[in-house]
Amino acid sequence: MQQDTSTVRLLSYRELLLTLQRLCKEKRTGSMFINDGSEHSAKLVLEQGLIVDVTFKGQSGEAALALIKEIKQGKASFSSRLGQTASTESKIGLSTAAIFQILASAVQAGTTSSPHIDSSHPSSEQPNTAQSVSAGISQFQSNATLQIEVPHDYQAPEIVQTPDFSNVTGMVGIEEQLAAVVGPVARIVYLDYNKSIVNANDTKELNTVVEKIAKNTLTAEQQQLFKQGIQAFIRQYNLKGAEAILFALKGSLKKIRLNPSCLALFITKHAGHGDLGIALLSKLAVQLEQAGNVGNSVALLDVLRLLEKSDKTGLLEVREKEKVGGFYFDKGVLANSVQCNMNGKIVAMEMMQWTPDYMVFRAVPQKGVSRQIHQTVDVLAKEVEKFQEGQAPKPQKPQLSKADEIVMIAKAIHLAESYDPGSAEQLLCQILMSYEDNFKGWFWLSRVLTNMTAIEVALKKAAHLNPRSLDLSEDIKKFTLARKAINSDFVLRCPFCWTPVNEHDVECFYCKSHFFITPDFFKLIGKAKTEILDKAIERFSNALQQEQGANPNIYLRFYLAMAYLNRKYYQEGSDQFSEISRLNTENNALLMQYRILKDYMNSIGMAATTVEHLDIPTTAHAAANQQKILIVEDSMVTRKVIARTLMASGYGVFEAKNAHEALTDLEERNPDLILLDIILPGKDGYEILAEIRKKPMFEKLPVVMLTSRDSLFDKLKGRVSDANEYLTKPFQPDQLLMIVRKYLNK
Repeated sequence: MQQDTSTVRLLSYRELLLTLQRLCKEKRTGSMFINDGSEHSAKLVLEQGLIVDVTFKGQSGEAALALIKEIKQGKASFSSRLGQTASTESKIGLSTAAIFQILASAVQAGTTSSPHIDSSHPSSEQPNTAQSVSAGISQFQSNATLQIEVPHDYQAPEIVQTPDFSNVTGMVGIEEQLAAVVGPVARIVYLDYNKSIVNANDTKELNTVVEKIAKNTLTAEQQQLFKQGIQAFIRQYNLKGAEAILFALKGSLKKIRLNPSCLALFITKHAGHGDLGIALLSKLAVQLEQAGNVGNSVALLDVLRLLEKSDKTGLLEVREKEKVGGFYFDKGVLANSVQCNMNGKIVAMEMMQWTPDYMVFRAVPQKGVSRQIHQTVDVLAKEVEKFQEGQAPKPQKPQLSKADEIVMIAKAIHLAESYDPGSAEQLLCQILMSYEDNFKGWFWLSRVLTNMTAIEVALKKAAHLNPRSLDLSEDIKKFTLARKAINSDFVLRCPFCWTPVNEHDVECFYCKSHFFITPDFFKLIGKAKTEILDKAIERFSNALQQEQGANPNIYLRFYLAMAYLNRKYYQEGSDQFSEISRLNTENNALLMQYRILKDYMNSIGMAATTVEHLDIPTTAHAAANQQKILIVEDSMVTRKVIARTLMASGYGVFEAKNAHEALTDLEERNPDLILLDIILPGKDGYEILAEIRKKPMFEKLPVVMLTSRDSLFDKLKGRVSDANEYLTKPFQPDQLLMIVRKYLNK
């Protein structure tokens, strides 16, 4: 761009932003004009590299910025004011950094509409097709490295250390990467390191902070996922230079994209299928566009099939070593291909034999590209196969054995239930690459993904394999509700019910559970769905019992604690926090949560005690002089809560979750009272009671029936049975103790 007024060639919106960014870095003074082809021109006034005024279509300030974002491409010119003194007075109340963030949001959204090929032009008016597509490749190569770098006057925003979740915004950079590993609690963990992140002046300082976050808050496996995620983020956005990397990780509008291995799975397994529909395949094509280079993760033929089945228009650029070429699609139709100034069908067939190390799709139309290919991708592929007959076949990756599939799917489900979504996603993708008809694989993958398009694809595949699954139907219902409430493609998952939630949410809109302790937490809890929380508690507890290795997952314990607290089981939650504080003394965020809980418990007269062993054994837990109670309840959560209540009042307890455990060694245990649930697996409570009464020494033993059924018929049935009492769940601890004392204090 020259010193005085000069016109620039037709530019994309990205190039317009890059031009503006360069003018700011050069500290230019003057006016930049953008003509979008209409009678209107946008005007941005610069003073020594600062954007001090913005006008467009009769608007100014933020209103003008919103209109400028609608420009898709245009011509730019810059009028320099030489020899003039720059004025320090700004006519717009935003910093240059804030203006760049607003303008760049249109680029990051990835929803820019573009004109399609106009094939109605006479051939005499069309440029040479090969030159047109080659020029497009050249332009795309330059666009691949375009990033809005930090303007020289950029000031990193301060984030208040005291958590205020009444008006939280979306997660940024490193915080998102942390959230992908540990879930919604990343919000409060990140706050402990935010000041250090904001104050990092170079990549070395930022790397030091990242290492500190990883070491102090994550297990070895989680650290690896966290760092891999940051590296993938840098690669996918093709961030070049320390400044661009700092800006993106510290707080940009860029969002986490779909995991490359997961994207490769979806493209490979769905490109040739018609069960997703054009709309969803087009969404998948958008994910392909956002993913950057996928040359090392997915086959060229699969990508071509996907683009053909979608409705996308744009260029797929491919490279194999020194060779560069491209496939051009018009509304899902393979229209042309180009390589070395040649185009057409023969070029396409030659390139389809490549094994690209670089493959990027950009949905940017090229005017004047004539259609030179009239066959579908599969027809071309068959012709290529005939041409290759007699050649040595390319080596295929070995499939997993069925035994490996069974072992790995069990491990993946355990990781998912332990709330280790990143590790579970990697393993599930590996399984499904070999066994795409594994319903459990698709179902559990849909529960750990953090991308709405990917979740929808996984749910569709699972529904195709097993449409009658009740759990799947429930998850589809949650997804449908979430899609209406969530705008971003990046989401987090509720640790308790798997529902996709906004990244800034502190409460699940579906199950009403809170993810961590907020200032109003103890005033708001009590509305969550108890059946979901009880299942989560049982799931987390079982996962803890199976935990192996020297790096215990403290976030599994944290979410177990939060499930207890959402149920108002404060002592049980305190026990888990006590264990967390013993295992990790560096995680200040979780330790602060523990201090808040202890302060609240003290304020209501409930001392937070520390216990060495959190699990109450099912064997005898009673001293010789204690009155003993047998608890027969299939819900581990209810069983443990009842046991703790009774033990705190001085009673000894035994536990059983079914008829077999209840009746085995009953004479040897010789309880003084039995709390017997009615709804049990196998034999129900009435059948168990009948067998108990057949034993001479237990004919008059006090038995209290427990049930969640409270209809008149059920109550009458309970009272006419041989039970002494009928107690409806849920009940308060005092209510339970009153009935127990009624019989044991006689």
